[in-house]
Amino acid sequence: MKAIRYGIYAIVGLLVLVAGAAVVFVMTFDPNRYKGQIEQLVKDKTGRTLDLKGKLEVAIWPSLGAKVAGVTLSERDGKEQFVALDSAHVSVALLPLLHGAAVVDKIRISGLKARVIKEKDGTFNFSDLTQPKPEQTPPSAPAKKDEPKVAKKEEPKKEQSVAFDIAGIDIDKSAVTYIDRQSGQEIALSDVKLSTGRIAEKADGKLQLKADAKGKNPDLDLKIDVGGGYQFDLKAKSFAVSKLDAKVTGAAAGMTNLNVNAKGDVSANPEKNEYQAKGFSLDVKGMKEKQNLEAHIAAPELVVAADKAKGGAITANLKMNDGKQDIAAALKLAGVEGSAKALVIPQLNAEVTMSGPDLPNKKVQIPISGNLRADLDKQTMNAELTSKFDESNIQAKLGLAKFSPPSYLFDVNVDKLNLDRYTGDEQKAANTPKPQAPSEGKAPEKPAPSGQKPPDTPVDLSFLKGLNANGKLQFGALQVKGLKLANVKAEVKAANGRLDVAPHSANLYEGSISGALAAEADGRVMMKETMNGVAIGPLLRDFAQKDILEGKGTLALDVATAGKSVDQLKKSLGGHARVQLKDGAIKGINLAEVFRKAKTALASQSAREEARQTQQTDFSELIATFAIKNGIAHNEDLDVKAPLFRVAGRGDIDIGNGTLDYTTKATVVASTKGQGGADTDQLAGLTVPVHLTGPFDNLKYDVNYSAVAADVLKSKVGERVKSKLEERLGIAKPPPGEPSGQGGTAEQQQPDKRQETIDKLKGLLGR
Repeated sequence: MKAIRYGIYAIVGLLVLVAGAAVVFVMTFDPNRYKGQIEQLVKDKTGRTLDLKGKLEVAIWPSLGAKVAGVTLSERDGKEQFVALDSAHVSVALLPLLHGAAVVDKIRISGLKARVIKEKDGTFNFSDLTQPKPEQTPPSAPAKKDEPKVAKKEEPKKEQSVAFDIAGIDIDKSAVTYIDRQSGQEIALSDVKLSTGRIAEKADGKLQLKADAKGKNPDLDLKIDVGGGYQFDLKAKSFAVSKLDAKVTGAAAGMTNLNVNAKGDVSANPEKNEYQAKGFSLDVKGMKEKQNLEAHIAAPELVVAADKAKGGAITANLKMNDGKQDIAAALKLAGVEGSAKALVIPQLNAEVTMSGPDLPNKKVQIPISGNLRADLDKQTMNAELTSKFDESNIQAKLGLAKFSPPSYLFDVNVDKLNLDRYTGDEQKAANTPKPQAPSEGKAPEKPAPSGQKPPDTPVDLSFLKGLNANGKLQFGALQVKGLKLANVKAEVKAANGRLDVAPHSANLYEGSISGALAAEADGRVMMKETMNGVAIGPLLRDFAQKDILEGKGTLALDVATAGKSVDQLKKSLGGHARVQLKDGAIKGINLAEVFRKAKTALASQSAREEARQTQQTDFSELIATFAIKNGIAHNEDLDVKAPLFRVAGRGDIDIGNGTLDYTTKATVVASTKGQGGADTDQLAGLTVPVHLTGPFDNLKYDVNYSAVAADVLKSKVGERVKSKLEERLGIAKPPPGEPSGQGGTAEQQQPDKRQETIDKLKGLLGR
């Protein structure tokens, strides 16, 4: 017994001695003396600069702990700051470390500032800290010539993971910035406050997170407040959130006044294809492009397992209002059947209701029915939907080829659809006066200008980033923006920030159109279109509200542009275009009348009035090609043929500013048929320049009759008019049989007035 008692005394004495030594060590040890060595060691090992500005405090018993303040760590190049913190405290229990377990008390961090960067090659700015460096092994001695080579067996390294257990984490007054140089995305979290319960390989606890988030590409400015209980198992790869209460307010995804609330219990174990939601609800409110939006989703109970699935009805409601039009959508999924590998929603019902003053009967209801199937194991989903409303019958097959990143599939077939009925464009067109061609010297009536340029319309194609879709569209008949199409077929593909609608084809206005359209997320648009046998007159009247041209023929476009708005797209347009029309007319000008004015400049008033009645120029063929650059279409080879005349021309069409500056030269041909009548052949060879200028909706043309006076004199009518003028002005003619300039008393007494006669004739024609 004495031996046992003495042994206990010895052990206690030893423990007291060790404890006393530890106390003395802690009281006398000053880690701040080693700051320089620590900073140099980090520099040598990582190439980064560590700056320990504050005081270091170390505790050894009963926990190994440290407290630091004023710490900064640079990027690898040493130029910019990677991470910094005002203060941090962490302690680890000593005894569990001896058994390969890290039991950590609550970690406390304040004033953390970190910048995480994903480089274009996919690496992060901390990758060098996490990736082990290759070990350098000394070269082995060369083997002797006669010595047989024996393969060395490499024994597998036994890796023993260190178990960890953290009592909790407290972070406040912190900020984290994430920059993705591949996509241009930036997200900055500020005023971060995070509090967690226990963190381990398998743990549960409570979480509270508050932060302000700002970002670009996409733009966002949010306040985040998330709370609830959690449970996770890292080995089983499962997690659960209970009593979730998440609130997000601010602006994001093009929405302002955003308010998002999510509540309920959710859990997931993707390895076992197990998912569950109970009492889950999601409410979203906000404003987008002057539209108030409201959405509500409710899933009272949903259980999906590998071998079975069950659940109650899932409902979703959406409302949109812009002050003029209301849109409401209600969706109901009538229960869930099947399993995770064959999840089935046998009946899907939805109804979209639109109401507004521009709609037929001020209200339109669109019923939708169908079914949905999903395979959570393969990450695929397919839905078949049908709808019948108004004059339209729609059949659609929609799907997801994979969930993440989402890859969409679709095949939509519509027998007849008039989009203008539901956008108000049809009623606007009905209330708009029919387009009229401009008349000479007088602009069409229009409201007085306000002096302000109409606002530009933004064009944002950034939604193409990350969009993956592949599908087909078919319409038996389609009307959009006044344009009437039939037998529309298009293949659509979106990938890598690019959208291709190619090939596509349709019938329109007695002809057909085919081609390819492409758009990219950075704002670039490319188009190749060919129209064959198209009646250009009704097309322009319906689509552009312009009545300036008639004819039937071919139009070809090969153009490209780029911009962030409609004006920028117009002004950046470049490429080529060609038009060839037959048996048509140019509205707003009557070249036959112009020629008759030249002929009847000294004739009767009644003939002049008759010449003003027609305001179009008929032609048998029109051909022109255009070189387009910076939104200006330049033409050098206009060729218009008609029985009465031939027209050549050159000039510019400023698409960006909507103006025209074009000069034509019309020449009379020797013909007694056609639009000009039987007597215009007397003007054969006469050329009349016509200059067209002004905005598209207020075109004017100028005819300089004085410039064609010399041509008039060369014509038959010019000779006749000149003879009459000579008689009225008293210019003597040589007697019959007597040569000019000999024996004429009148000619000897007064100078030759022929040049004066020509000058007066020019004045008369150039009134």
